[in-house]
Amino acid sequence: MRRPWSISTTVRNPERLRDFLTVLQELEGRDFNANNQVRYQVLLIQHRIYKPNDIPAAYERFYKNPETPIPYRVAQKIFAHQRYEDPPIRGRQSANPLNKLGFAIAREEYGPIVITDLGKLFLDGDYDIGFVFFKSLLKLQFPNPWSDEFSEKDGFNIVPLIATLNLIRRLNAKSQRGGLSRTEFCLFVPTLINFSQVDGQIKTILQFRKSGDKDIFITEFAKKFYGEKVVSREKINNLFDYGDNAMRYFRLTRYFKITSDPTGSHWTLDLEDSRMTEIVQLLEKYDGKAIRFKGVNEYLNYLSDIDEPKLPWEDLSKLREVAESLAHVIKEFVESEHLSLLADQGRLIETETGGLQKVELEELTSSLRALNLDLRVKFRSSQLRNSVGKLDKIVTLLRDPRALRGVEPEQFEKLVADVFKIIDDEILIKPNYPTDDEGEPISHSPGNKSDVECFYETFGATCEVTLNASGLQWVQEGQPVMRHLRNFESGNEKGDVFCIFVAPRIHVDTYSTFWNSVRHGYDGKPQKIVPLTVEQFADVLEFFIVLMRDGKTISHEQLLQLYSDIVTRSSSLRGFSEWADSISRAIEEWKVQLQP
Repeated sequence: MRRPWSISTTVRNPERLRDFLTVLQELEGRDFNANNQVRYQVLLIQHRIYKPNDIPAAYERFYKNPETPIPYRVAQKIFAHQRYEDPPIRGRQSANPLNKLGFAIAREEYGPIVITDLGKLFLDGDYDIGFVFFKSLLKLQFPNPWSDEFSEKDGFNIVPLIATLNLIRRLNAKSQRGGLSRTEFCLFVPTLINFSQVDGQIKTILQFRKSGDKDIFITEFAKKFYGEKVVSREKINNLFDYGDNAMRYFRLTRYFKITSDPTGSHWTLDLEDSRMTEIVQLLEKYDGKAIRFKGVNEYLNYLSDIDEPKLPWEDLSKLREVAESLAHVIKEFVESEHLSLLADQGRLIETETGGLQKVELEELTSSLRALNLDLRVKFRSSQLRNSVGKLDKIVTLLRDPRALRGVEPEQFEKLVADVFKIIDDEILIKPNYPTDDEGEPISHSPGNKSDVECFYETFGATCEVTLNASGLQWVQEGQPVMRHLRNFESGNEKGDVFCIFVAPRIHVDTYSTFWNSVRHGYDGKPQKIVPLTVEQFADVLEFFIVLMRDGKTISHEQLLQLYSDIVTRSSSLRGFSEWADSISRAIEEWKVQLQP
């Protein structure tokens, strides 16, 4: 039966694989037999990486109070309560994406569990997520000797990453519209199952773009692909699920860029301009055809070897081309946007590469990539400054609960970071999410850092945002927010330090947690935390829009006045409920004070 390829239906968020891998590491060196397959799934429950649907009433307290550790024996009982027909298969399914992506070797009858070098790099605290997933997805191919999931007899012969790069590059050469829309990506990338079908798929995409009734075209295309006279809505929906998932993985490589609306739901994916030389070199070396292996052992050795597959720019002349092309991209951007460079930046892009050795060229390329990102981020920040139109669109989104539910976590972080860039006279607004080469987020901020850090002339602030409004909000956000703020306080010597916490709805227990920190201290010292719902945040922004349209000056002191008032009010109130109720009043009184 014909079907589209997929990367992982087990884990939607690629970065969650790191948690799965961390737990699997506890079993490294043991055989992945039926007993250890069950043990792995139990450990995932114990570490709260996986939560079954049916939690026995006797153990609900562990989920109502997530700070309480789950004993292994309790996790065993929760797992047993599910009454799975084949319990070991649950562990196999959880390990499957780690196997597929080359992070681990955990299969029954294939020796002890091994975390590959690529997997160890992923577990490293200072890993480069772009390199990890680029190397991983270069190894991903269908078919392969270790799986019959996508077999040659069913028509599979593809390295999806390479074939997709080839598809978009050749499509762009034939169409004035660059890249693929979300619908085009989801329809025509997962159904590209053989490297030899690229030209045919491009022809279909161009036909789709000219079609009058897209829905009819999609149905007929799905019928043809699946080889069925009637195709179910579920099968069509699967294409969008697989496509969205593949896009998330592909973006992490940084070889693709996305343009989207604020929600991230309407996007176009294209090739990253600053990596075009590398893309061309990859496509000259690899055509997207699956590598043939003599057997499973040869394939496993390939998966385990972090140096495979060989990259074109391991050759000195190819690496020199990469560095020189990147310098050229920067020069073009500087000239087109009439930017000024510092003396050392100018010297960097004018570096003569002829006499440089491999390590020196790698260092130069890394420095050029950092400069390219820095210039683009600063240019976009300057465009955002005092942009009433952009701020108005953000407020409209914040006021629309339905639209807000469709926003991805990293897009919400970017949205709030953009707000502070628009309204403030800041020294620096620094989001901590990983970005592509254009400065767009490719994932949410890591768990050990604040979402956004704000540096002003007279004070500093962290900003933490969440779309989580559940009863677990206080656990998942409370302690991390206070810990991140304390770390930021330790490194900031300029005036007061605040944390601005923004969420669609703030749970009563979250208010209580922050109240205790503000009034009584976190680890012995009071903190300045300002919790705002998105409605309250929008109220503040709408007032700034009024001031900006009236030509009034916006300064960080105005925000400092509001933040300080909200924190100070806590000292005259009897409890967190009164404090929570006072925040909207504080905003209204602040607006009255600032009105001309």
